[in-house]
Amino acid sequence: MYMRSLLHSMLLIWAGCVMLCAQGTTGQSPVPAQTQTALSQNGPEMATHDEPTAFQAKVNLVMVPVVVRNTQGRAVGNLSKEDFQLLDKGKLQEISRFTVEKIGTPGGQESKASGDKPAATEEKETPVVVPERFVAYLFDDVHLNSGDLARVRGAADRHIATLQPTDRAAVYAMSGEVSLDFTDSQAKLHEALLRLRPGVMVRAGALNDLELRTLASLANLREIIKRMALAPGQRTIMFISPGFNTLAPQYMQELTDILERAIKANVIISTLDARGLFTDPAFDVSTSGRGGSLNAAIVRADILAELAAGTGGTFFQNSNDLDEGFRRLAAAPEYVYLLGFSPQNLKLDGSFHSLKVTLKNGGSVSIQARRGYYAPKHLGDEAENVKQEIESALFSREEILELPIERHTQFFKASEQSAKVTVLAHLNLKLFKFRKVEGRNHNEITLVYGLFDRNGNYTQGIKKVLELRLKDETLERLSQGVTVRASFDVPPATYLIRLVVRDAEGQKLSATNGAVEIQ
Repeated sequence: MYMRSLLHSMLLIWAGCVMLCAQGTTGQSPVPAQTQTALSQNGPEMATHDEPTAFQAKVNLVMVPVVVRNTQGRAVGNLSKEDFQLLDKGKLQEISRFTVEKIGTPGGQESKASGDKPAATEEKETPVVVPERFVAYLFDDVHLNSGDLARVRGAADRHIATLQPTDRAAVYAMSGEVSLDFTDSQAKLHEALLRLRPGVMVRAGALNDLELRTLASLANLREIIKRMALAPGQRTIMFISPGFNTLAPQYMQELTDILERAIKANVIISTLDARGLFTDPAFDVSTSGRGGSLNAAIVRADILAELAAGTGGTFFQNSNDLDEGFRRLAAAPEYVYLLGFSPQNLKLDGSFHSLKVTLKNGGSVSIQARRGYYAPKHLGDEAENVKQEIESALFSREEILELPIERHTQFFKASEQSAKVTVLAHLNLKLFKFRKVEGRNHNEITLVYGLFDRNGNYTQGIKKVLELRLKDETLERLSQGVTVRASFDVPPATYLIRLVVRDAEGQKLSATNGAVEIQ
């Protein structure tokens, strides 16, 4: 997939020098003279470097998405961490991370932007309509027969006609034969649907073994999740499939890896059983070739159910009302709880751990949650884990405010073909955590600035690492914080802006959204 190396290449783009300044209420001024003197004594107190920084990371954190619904089927969003109990192999675990995601809530759809012109020095509000939801229609053409494919393709076409101006859609086939990236063009989406063909991999003779076909399908699903991770908004995969043929251990391991990737990337996978209303083939000769008994049909659907349960999605099955199925798949739950825990005395043996989530006070609710995970066979690299955390935050639209930061955006239009967009990140350092070493206050702060086009496609990125070794008196003088600037040279257009800030000592992260329209 052409986007596969995008994250890696993006993080190799580096900025020049960082502008550090003490900031007042409206303007900016250079670092005070006293601070400049301090910088030259016994080593610099503030500096930037372009080498990857090794942070301490929580390598064994297991994330569990949970959807709680009331008796009317509506998602409940007023619960706290103390309301939940999480058991790993029957043992109660401490919930160390807890967030509530309000799905579909716009985050920072407007940006404070100003053109750097003599007559307009103050910032002004620039409302910009930006994509909020990214929907991938994924068709399992490896397993779908022609009759089922025709029905689900028609229902998908009708559902695409209902998409809103803030939606972007993509069409993928599990075989890779069809791949249309995110767009708001319904004509292109319709044409991509028409190119779908059933059983492509079987007809081509590439894979005729059921196990190999299943593994290939899961591998392709993993690649599509990687692509979805780059979409800056609500991310939903509508996976349309007749199910898989087996749940052998090797498939469960692959399934666990897919769930981990989807959870980390905030991708909801909703699944639709393309077979519709199911009857036992023993009593219906018309299903000849679709294979299996009623038990086999249940097994085939089990992976679809697990993908939905493990990511907060919806599983639609045993119904011929496919229009209703697509409607339900598109309607993501309004609230999804993310419960994180670090397993105690975890053995690195690759064994399966069953999970159970309950409410302490019970009540008339239903709980949908991840069913389990496989223990790792070795610990991951800490620096790589932090890099992945920052990358995931960059390509999200979720507003995260663990660190005290402010983002401002300015632009200057040099000509009809060129402009400069400047993003300023203001950091309130007095509220950051520092580690005292030889009288200095130590921390390293990573800032990543991302620029996306109006369809949410990544265009440019800048990464800066701010190394702080501040004396007490310097930290006190910087009571109003510092500002770190990054600039992009772009043609005039509409851009989405994402700023991610992470510190090493507190291991906290903030991320904000913005948008700017340069006409």
